[in-house]
Amino acid sequence: MLTGMLFSGLIGALLMFCGDMTLYYNKNDYENDGTLYPIIDIMKKVNTKRLYLGGILGPVSAFVYCVGYFHLVLFMEKYEILGWALFLINCLGIICGGAYHSHCANLGLIGRHEEQGVLDEVLHFLDAQKKVSFGIQAIGFIGMFLVILLGWTTFPFWMAFFTPLVMVLLLPLVRKLPKGLHMVICGGWTNLISVIYYVAALIVVCAGI
Repeated sequence: MLTGMLFSGLIGALLMFCGDMTLYYNKNDYENDGTLYPIIDIMKKVNTKRLYLGGILGPVSAFVYCVGYFHLVLFMEKYEILGWALFLINCLGIICGGAYHSHCANLGLIGRHEEQGVLDEVLHFLDAQKKVSFGIQAIGFIGMFLVILLGWTTFPFWMAFFTPLVMVLLLPLVRKLPKGLHMVICGGWTNLISVIYYVAALIVVCAGI
């Protein structure tokens, strides 16, 4: 069952990554200025149906992610209550993240029109939503890192260094990737960090490490 949950988490991460690329992949890449405006410039030019699909993938991916997070309960046999707490925190974080993802499609739709005031209002809301989502996910990621590092799970302690908390710290390096790789890896890094974690976890479980 643990393997199945890990596969679900991996699929959820890959689906959300595909949602990112569906929304704003562009072979010409984008300038990372710390705002969403470069992404909006891409999204307002893509096909409308592509925006619809990219946005819908947000909540769908979040659901699959949640199924995957149940491994937090399964691999903490001696600390089941803590496992449930981490499971619920991470589920709430990714549900908020899936909602944030889906709203990004609106930026592309609104960006097609000369309604800068409306776009700014939506961006203010999304900024607040992002802070809530990332804040909750940060708590969940810190918890995952600590329980694995402290040996409270069935995973080896070194798996802690493959958790999203550690991987997200590599973002400054990822931002320096050359054009092309930057678009795919940096553009989808918030989900690729979970892909890395779940692949590493599956190797540990399947290899019996």
